[in-house]
Amino acid sequence: MTSDTERSEAVVDDYKKHKLAGSALRRIQEIVHGFDQERATDIRLARIGIVIILLLLGLAVYFLFGLETRTLS
Repeated sequence: MTSDTERSEAVVDDYKKHKLAGSALRRIQEIVHGFDQERATDIRLARIGIVIILLLLGLAVYFLFGLETRTLS
């Protein structure tokens, strides 16, 4: 009888470890997925920032080297 209860306790302990490992794996996957989403957002914002910078540089070059010559009076 003692071996049956020891075996039952071992099965219960293994089941708890298995459930805990599965839960931890799901949580890790959720965290990694969150990082991936944040990374995608960061890349999108970086692209928008680069476009804005290029537009500002283009405007600066246009006004600096415009077709008309400007003189100070």
